[in-house]
Amino acid sequence: MPVLSRTRPTVVIACGAMRELLQDRIPKDTPTFYLETTLHNTPKKLAAALQQEVDAVARPSNIIVGYGLCGNGVVGVKSRAHTLIIPRTHDCVAIFLGSHQRYVQRFFANPNTYYLTRGWLEAHDDPLHDYLYYVKDYDEETADYLVEMKYRHYRRLCMLGFSQKELDACRPMAMAVADFCRARWGIEYEETTGSTALLESLLKMPANPDSANPEIVVVPPGGEIRMEMFLGQREVAPRPLGRGE
Repeated sequence: MPVLSRTRPTVVIACGAMRELLQDRIPKDTPTFYLETTLHNTPKKLAAALQQEVDAVARPSNIIVGYGLCGNGVVGVKSRAHTLIIPRTHDCVAIFLGSHQRYVQRFFANPNTYYLTRGWLEAHDDPLHDYLYYVKDYDEETADYLVEMKYRHYRRLCMLGFSQKELDACRPMAMAVADFCRARWGIEYEETTGSTALLESLLKMPANPDSANPEIVVVPPGGEIRMEMFLGQREVAPRPLGRGE
């Protein structure tokens, strides 16, 4: 049986933060399921939720998985009767940047960068709203401690948009987060433009079953996602730090 087959239907299962990017790039009749945006904060819950969605697909399909390794949150997910197609990236940020190579280049240029996107901002998945949720659930002293432990190693906050119009629209939300982070940790703020190149390559894979792309992992039926699939020859297992570098 071929790993990829044009005769199989395509299904998309992705992080909710990718909704805006995906909805205009996939046929409207493609079954698409978005998982809760904040699941990447709890890798074990992400793996369970992703497996549940894979298991719910009744007909053997080519399933495009809109996640990176995400703190090992996709490791162990079984393909069952399906073929899983997933970006070979350590972090979802690389998907938004357009390639793992660009992600690595930015990592070495500016380590300890925390990224924001429109999807993450709209989901209130950022340091400021984490703090506000902690205050509501606990108290200010506990909230201070929790955000300190989670974010103190970051030195830069980067708003990642896909056009100047999007950056302009998101700037008020991003600056509120930036002001909070600057006051607490002296974090610098910057903006950069992302790329859909990797995402578009991912979406084209089911129609090009004989193509090979080093930035995409294909898990055959009966297989499972393993951490080693995401590592280059000289890479070691990534140490999960949360969303960012």
